[in-house]
Amino acid sequence: MTAGSGATSEGNVDEAGATTGVEDSTSAPDTDGVKFDAPSGGTVSSGDDGDGSCGCNNTNWSYVWVANSGEGTVSKINTRTLVEEGRYITRPDRAGNPSRTSVSIDGKAVVVANRHVGIVKIWARPEFCVGGNTSTGKADVKPWGTDDCVAWFADFPDKTVQRPVQWSPGVLNPATCEYEHQKVWTTTGALGNGPGKCGESGVWVHRLNGDTGEVENELRIPEAEFACDSSGIAIGYGPYGGAIDAYGNFWFQGSGNQKLVRIDFDSFDYEIFNGGGYGITVDTKGRVWTNFVSRFDYATTTWTSGGGLGGNGGIAQDLGGRMWAAGDSANFNPDGTVFWIDMETMAHGHTVMLPTGGQVKGVSVDIDGYVWAVAEGDSRAYKIDPHTYALEWYEGLNGPYTYSDMTGGQISNVLCNPPEG
Repeated sequence: MTAGSGATSEGNVDEAGATTGVEDSTSAPDTDGVKFDAPSGGTVSSGDDGDGSCGCNNTNWSYVWVANSGEGTVSKINTRTLVEEGRYITRPDRAGNPSRTSVSIDGKAVVVANRHVGIVKIWARPEFCVGGNTSTGKADVKPWGTDDCVAWFADFPDKTVQRPVQWSPGVLNPATCEYEHQKVWTTTGALGNGPGKCGESGVWVHRLNGDTGEVENELRIPEAEFACDSSGIAIGYGPYGGAIDAYGNFWFQGSGNQKLVRIDFDSFDYEIFNGGGYGITVDTKGRVWTNFVSRFDYATTTWTSGGGLGGNGGIAQDLGGRMWAAGDSANFNPDGTVFWIDMETMAHGHTVMLPTGGQVKGVSVDIDGYVWAVAEGDSRAYKIDPHTYALEWYEGLNGPYTYSDMTGGQISNVLCNPPEG
């Protein structure tokens, strides 16, 4: 048993926690792996650190962005200090029901998708904002239209549901060490019998200009090919989660229709495969994972099952080559847990018990290699040391329901460690 600590919104330790694990013969790797390897060597910072290096992910700051779904906001939590440094409204009427968050490759911005439709881009640092009037924490939520770090809002007024959202990296300019022409992927559905639902509409895939929020590319996949409403009574959820591979191609899946879709970045053509799930990620070998736990190899179009270890939550690769996923009461790992498996053998490694009774939804890995977990309805965001399994947490969330690449770790990992060949 290892001791953990909780931090309030002011960053003061106020509560003791503990973590226990379901041990087996597989132990944590004996590495200090908290750094990425750059594709061509060198460091992985974005911008000039004085050593001539640039490219890959930014390591000068690190945040986890957690949607407070019920109150219509997103929290920006410093992963190193466990202090909430900002909280922002995600839709003008504050009724968007946000859930999915995605951090850009350079760590400069987040995009947040509202399940009741609409995407907002928020700058991560005050120096990127248009002015100095911006939230400083949980108790300082600025009225809509007044926070200078809210860059743009893209509405989809004729749609009724929107869940997946994912940055693509754009192109690195070696002269400036900046990523240019970054895009944002998302999907929508329509004809739902209420906000956050869809009817037999098929689904729309949109690609937005990351600088302006303008929709630059769009396609519709017919209902017969990818059912937005697997219920048949206009209460479908549509696509559930999205991720990108090392080439910027967009992957998303449906939790109800058991379909997986790949959108080619260049041609915008799509392919549909049988098999889906809940959480989704792409590993550094270009394989797609869903949290049941299953692995899809695009080269052979085959699935490999992990034996039903996971559940209805997120999934993310750490920096040691292991896959972390959320547990589920109906499977081997119960609610309130996260666990890892070996990415090649699919063997179960270690289960970490969190001091929560809620089902873990969000699982993400930050740029320093720490695993983050957020349970549905819990007020805490948990930080897990992937080697010792020690816990820390931030406490102060309000009705969170969040997952996807909420730290930027997935996009950084696949871009900084692309598959060979």
